[in-house]
Amino acid sequence: MAVLTITADYDVNFWWDGSSSYNKRDAADYGYLGSGGKGSDFNRQALRFPLNDLPADANITQVRLYVYNRTAGGVSHLTDIHAYGTNGQDNPYDDNAQTGWGRCASGNLYLDDSTALRTTGDKWFTLGGNVITDVSAAKNAVNRFSLGLHEEGDNDTYAKIAVLEDNLYPAKLEITYTEAVATKRIICDGLVCIIS
Repeated sequence: MAVLTITADYDVNFWWDGSSSYNKRDAADYGYLGSGGKGSDFNRQALRFPLNDLPADANITQVRLYVYNRTAGGVSHLTDIHAYGTNGQDNPYDDNAQTGWGRCASGNLYLDDSTALRTTGDKWFTLGGNVITDVSAAKNAVNRFSLGLHEEGDNDTYAKIAVLEDNLYPAKLEITYTEAVATKRIICDGLVCIIS
């Protein structure tokens, strides 16, 4: 069994003003999740992880997400974690603000209504649903995997997670897997046998 920990190589905050204006903040001071943070805006966060170090034939058994929460969300704060887009293969870097806002909450659901961001500190989320299938498919298709995070209903006071610009506590994806066992065959020609 092997465990691979991958630091996000890109994160972005998307926010909506509640009527018509969508915004995208690449170099943010924090990743806001919930209402507020920039006035009365509603905030969502996307995280992207390179999969270069994950073997193509890895048999994934578990996927976890780490974030550091700097500011506790409100007393009713509920965090949802989705595939960004449909299955995590979309790249939030390429998306405009309105598209990114939608893709943070539209993909396959991996974690529903977590209360963890109601308190500060290190947070580990074990992801469920189709995450194992989605990470494997993303490895083979685009060699990266993206997640979307939002506060359920986008209506509770924001939590603030650390982002890449913070440098101390960037988001991490932890993938536990076993490596495929190569099948060996024995070829014999007279008295000589070769194992390949």
